[in-house]
Amino acid sequence: MVKIRRAYEVLFLGLFLFFLFITDLRYLKGWPVSLFLEATPLVAVATALTTHTIYRNLVWGLVIIAVTMMVGRVWCNWMCPFGILHHFFGWIGNRRNTKQMIEVNRYRKIYSIKYYILTAMLVMASLWIVPTVIDAPGEILQAYRGSELPQTGVSRVFAAVGAGISRSAEMHKLSNGTLQIGLLDPIALTVRSMTTSVLPTVHKATESVYTEPREYWQAWIVGLIFLGFLFANWWIPRFFCRVVCPLGALLGVFSRFALWRIDRDPVRCTDCDLCLKSCEGASDPQADLRKSECFVCLNCIEDCPHDALTFRFLPRKASEIALPAVNRRALFLSGLFGLYFFPMTRLSGGVRKNFQRTVIRPPGSVAEDEFLRRCIKCDQCIRVCPTNVLQPALFEAGLEGLWTPIMISKMGWCELNCTLCSQVCPTGAIREISLAEKLGVGPFESKGPIRTGTAFYNRGRCLPWSMDVSCVVCEEVCPVSPKAIFTRNVEVTSRWGGVIELKRPFIDPFRCIGCGICEHECPVKDDPAVYVTAIGETREKSRSLLLGLVEGEAQDLISV
Repeated sequence: MVKIRRAYEVLFLGLFLFFLFITDLRYLKGWPVSLFLEATPLVAVATALTTHTIYRNLVWGLVIIAVTMMVGRVWCNWMCPFGILHHFFGWIGNRRNTKQMIEVNRYRKIYSIKYYILTAMLVMASLWIVPTVIDAPGEILQAYRGSELPQTGVSRVFAAVGAGISRSAEMHKLSNGTLQIGLLDPIALTVRSMTTSVLPTVHKATESVYTEPREYWQAWIVGLIFLGFLFANWWIPRFFCRVVCPLGALLGVFSRFALWRIDRDPVRCTDCDLCLKSCEGASDPQADLRKSECFVCLNCIEDCPHDALTFRFLPRKASEIALPAVNRRALFLSGLFGLYFFPMTRLSGGVRKNFQRTVIRPPGSVAEDEFLRRCIKCDQCIRVCPTNVLQPALFEAGLEGLWTPIMISKMGWCELNCTLCSQVCPTGAIREISLAEKLGVGPFESKGPIRTGTAFYNRGRCLPWSMDVSCVVCEEVCPVSPKAIFTRNVEVTSRWGGVIELKRPFIDPFRCIGCGICEHECPVKDDPAVYVTAIGETREKSRSLLLGLVEGEAQDLISV
């Protein structure tokens, strides 16, 4: 069985790397490249809490939970690519003898930390429950006194309870909760690290990954975190899986129901502890098995010299510890941290009133509140972007928006005929859009094109405006038709008294879609004379320029 498991590890790691590699304009061709992200149960559970829906293929996460409730945490050691990488790195750096391996694989109290991390993240995702409960009594009373309920007597009471709770939840579910599981979800973390750090580094050495080199903002931080978790295996085997992984903690909770598990025959067992030598999960197979920690690696069965261990259906419950070993006080404190994290970060600004103009989301992105409830920071959209314009945010979108995608036009531009980012998003933070919808043609003509922002001029840096130097680069590259950038011919007196005829650029805000190519191509490279901000984006009506209020010919006089 161990050889079969290793074959599965090679298969699933190879499949993950294959999907990662073909998440590219040249090779995508309809492959289900987001399959591993969609099969992550933590993503399915957390997004269900924040959005109250299970988006598209996230139902696969529920399948993994069902498998876990049958045979235990097989995901962690058979299918999880990050877990397989940890296994490999631990094997490379292992210099311990048998006695040392037995000691290092005993269960430790720090292995419960992952359950506290999971608790905090799930509380952040389900904060809407708190105001819902607080307001529910008033809504129930109002529903009972109202005239819209046809029932009478006891049935009216039950109907009022249902209607009141529903009303209360409807009022609060859209503005309370944040999705932060992507910070430590192993699949999201791996895709993000591979995208922004590992693959660009591999391309630097081999020139075989991209058609053009990629650069990502603060990628070294992502890379150091990734490598830090991998090299931590040389200190504690499977450090991330045992100590940090919130997905492992979630599966550990569900594995208490597993029908099959490792069982020890106390008659045959000689207490030699050799079963601990290669135990991946530190699940104490030599004693009462900790079901929540067992990775079902089956190494213990192979290492036992007396055949005292078997993988059985419904073994004796007396020989197992079903529940995770957590401290109730620590669990409460972690929940309290999650409870206060959202209001503390949201009220620090950066999302609503005091949003940064540089936080320009990809086309098709939902409104910012909803975006932060859906985005798992996997950066799959960044991986597939052909122009390198999408970058992982640091703190531009607040602490909530760490590693979420933003457009930085100095790095690239949004290709006019491209909707790849919307095709690979696993959670609907970037909803799937057609090219016709993006361009505002055909059935979407009345709505117009999707705008990600609006371009503005810094006339103090624009060559025709500030230095009397001819330049029409921004107008030439503007991709929309009619062009959003136009020029006016002016005559100015030069420094030496001569007359110079110049074309000075202006922006038509009704045509500008915020693609950023003008900023990218501007010859004033350090701080471009034309720049794009998030104002005027389609997804947030509150960020509209309100230029529709300007009437008649006055519209032609508007320049920015």
